[in-house]
Amino acid sequence: MAWVILGHTLALNFQIMDNLGYVGPKWVSWTSFQAVENALVSVDTFFAISGLLVSYLLLKEMKKLGGPLKTNWFMFYFHRFWRLTPVYMLIIGMYTCLTKYYSDGPIYPQDEKTPCKQYWWTNLLYINNLVYPNGDAGGGCIAWTWYLANDMQFYILSPLLIVPFYFGAPFGFASSFVFLITTWGATGGLGHKYQWPPTQLGGGPDTSHQGEMFSKYYVKPYCRMGPYIMGVITGYLLYHTQCKLKIRWYLNILGWALATLFASLVLYGLHDAMNGNPLKENVAILYLTTHRTVWGACVCWVVFACVTGNGGPINTLLSWEGFVPLSRLTYCAYLVHPIVMEVYEGSLRHPLDFTILTFSFLFIGYLVCAMSIAFIVSLAFEAPMMGLEKIVFPKGGKKPNAKGGNESNGQTVPNLPIAVLSVKSPTVENVKM
Repeated sequence: MAWVILGHTLALNFQIMDNLGYVGPKWVSWTSFQAVENALVSVDTFFAISGLLVSYLLLKEMKKLGGPLKTNWFMFYFHRFWRLTPVYMLIIGMYTCLTKYYSDGPIYPQDEKTPCKQYWWTNLLYINNLVYPNGDAGGGCIAWTWYLANDMQFYILSPLLIVPFYFGAPFGFASSFVFLITTWGATGGLGHKYQWPPTQLGGGPDTSHQGEMFSKYYVKPYCRMGPYIMGVITGYLLYHTQCKLKIRWYLNILGWALATLFASLVLYGLHDAMNGNPLKENVAILYLTTHRTVWGACVCWVVFACVTGNGGPINTLLSWEGFVPLSRLTYCAYLVHPIVMEVYEGSLRHPLDFTILTFSFLFIGYLVCAMSIAFIVSLAFEAPMMGLEKIVFPKGGKKPNAKGGNESNGQTVPNLPIAVLSVKSPTVENVKM
């Protein structure tokens, strides 16, 4: 979540920078800054973790109940809807009705809330990545929630990926392959048609259609499902191995080396392309098509290795118990952090001279404010609504078991350590761009 806020600190502050022409090229020339500039893949981490947990939990539930026909599919979908929607609608309501009183600076948007008054129902139905004003996804109601729409759409389709695994690995892998080829085909086809660069930030030979990538590619489920599929496959592997697999030391080292290599290529591989040496068209389309899936696969390796006892010091770090209370705030922090940024920017009377120090202070301030507000919202509204569900549907959720098992999506997860749960999607409930 901190990485998402870091990326948005850069992306959403351009309009308050009076020295962008100077610091922009300077920062982009730094290899280390690619982790900020290419923070777009942080969202794919969430997709991968979301697919993994849904797959693992659903397979366990089907085994426990005796198959997909005995699974309570109403609760499968209702729990996710109820988990996300009440606090989501609360934030939309407050954003639409109250934020006009928060700032009055010259750049504070006075009409940005109008789409919420007209198109709030698209958010309620989780189709705001498909239906939006004037064909511009960036002009929809709290546009950053395109992620929630994608995640919900993937969740709705997830049984088509997961149930085949229940009947046998060949069926599951075949289904996953079909979905993966479909999402790659859609992305590659659109990239070739519009001659898109490898990312929204450029790096390709033709940037004339770069501005439309957000609405035609970035928010579309058929272009973003790759990491989720990787998560589903990994969830099956964890279920099949019962989270117990001793990997030989040399294979374990090889796995970590490959994951590190490919993750680094995704994250830092566009440095030269962003500094005056654009990729050739075919290479740009290949990167555009596959880099999110590759990133998701690298994330899944980290989870798989840690859960099965092959993570070493990485698992020790990710299993720090301090991540648990923070992880419970990720969903609300995701919803509110762009509003915090908008309120601050809207209060300014003049642009700012940006330095790395300015950028760092803004990021830390946004992060602390977002997490603090998320704590209040979660405590005052999110947690009570989750408790209400357990009262109305007593079987919809279980308390942590006596052995310390964790609860996720109303099901007990006795074998998944904090290493998985502490980096999970902001839309996946824990014990929870």
